[in-house]
Amino acid sequence: MLKLLVSGALGYFIYKKYSSSRNEGSSSEPEPASESSGGESSPVFKFASGLPDCCTSNPEHYKVVAEIPGARLVEMELKPGEADKEHDHPEHSMYVVQGAKMKLTPPPGATEGSAELELPTGAAPVIPAGKHVVENVGTTTAKIVFVEPYPTCKMCGTVAGYRSPFDVAPTCYAKLAENDEWVTGMLTMKPGEQDPVHHHRDHLIYFLEGDQVTIYPGGDESAAMDVPLHCPMGVPAPMSAPPFAYHSLKNTGTKAIKAVFFEMKN
Repeated sequence: MLKLLVSGALGYFIYKKYSSSRNEGSSSEPEPASESSGGESSPVFKFASGLPDCCTSNPEHYKVVAEIPGARLVEMELKPGEADKEHDHPEHSMYVVQGAKMKLTPPPGATEGSAELELPTGAAPVIPAGKHVVENVGTTTAKIVFVEPYPTCKMCGTVAGYRSPFDVAPTCYAKLAENDEWVTGMLTMKPGEQDPVHHHRDHLIYFLEGDQVTIYPGGDESAAMDVPLHCPMGVPAPMSAPPFAYHSLKNTGTKAIKAVFFEMKN
């Protein structure tokens, strides 16, 4: 059974719809990546360094908050004075929820040495693959979310008539960063605001603020789904789950919505 990590009504809907659609005509499903306890080798990531991934080596600091077949969304928290154990990463896109001063050994893109970096709240760096140790040398707790693609990650392919949210709703959607495979986006939406119908490829969402969103699959307002938000909240959003590939959103809550998302480009 495909594991989708998310809370609340939206998670239940995704689980039922997505798992049933994957089960049609098949008696079995491939298992996705699973979280491992510290000290065990990762069942998915096999790095040339021989080191484990971040969640395997440091479960007290890194946890998976949402997962789709090709990637996972990881939440990291490191308090002042704390350091994690050495681990390795694929290239990954990040969003800094709470900024902090960090010491990285080695720094991104290097194989030796160390560097102290100020990571401001709202930064969205793309970090090259490699091993390191991270230490919080500042006075604030670091909280960061990032997407890690699995080695089995596949392209979504061409979407006929694709309407990018960045193009049709530039007041709601902004690009923060991108590499060849992923784009980091930010959704902001005032209470009562609604965006035009648009497409998405496979993506992972991290809701930072908000209390309710209504999804109109395919723009059909008769099929409205009112979804309570319990922020912070990670949401897996694969194209195979009906509401995510093509929809319109409306903020039907009392608070402004703010969400960062990581979406495949192809």
